[in-house]
Amino acid sequence: MDAKPSKNQTVAGVLSGLMPGLGQFYCRRRGKGAGLLVGALVIDAGLGVSEGMLSLLQGALTGASLPNSGAILLRSLPFLALAAWSIADAVATAKECDLPAAGSALTLLSGVC
Repeated sequence: MDAKPSKNQTVAGVLSGLMPGLGQFYCRRRGKGAGLLVGALVIDAGLGVSEGMLSLLQGALTGASLPNSGAILLRSLPFLALAAWSIADAVATAKECDLPAAGSALTLLSGVC
């Protein structure tokens, strides 16, 4: 009797929250995980999200004048949207693994679980 692999929804969501795509890798959706990870890196590099957030944090901690925080927050919206989608998708994918039909041939062929 084959044991049905199961994925923890919380772990999948937290991993995708740390870095978009990691929850998909955890759920063995490598193609989607790679796409989300590359997308997140491209958005970050293109819009300077990490650099902007670090300068906001540094300015807040040192009391220095903050850079244009509105522009930085606006530039971070595409990254945040991608991260939210990645979290929701990872949780939904992990939930699919817990369904009774998870061991079906269609699920096995799709690479989920």
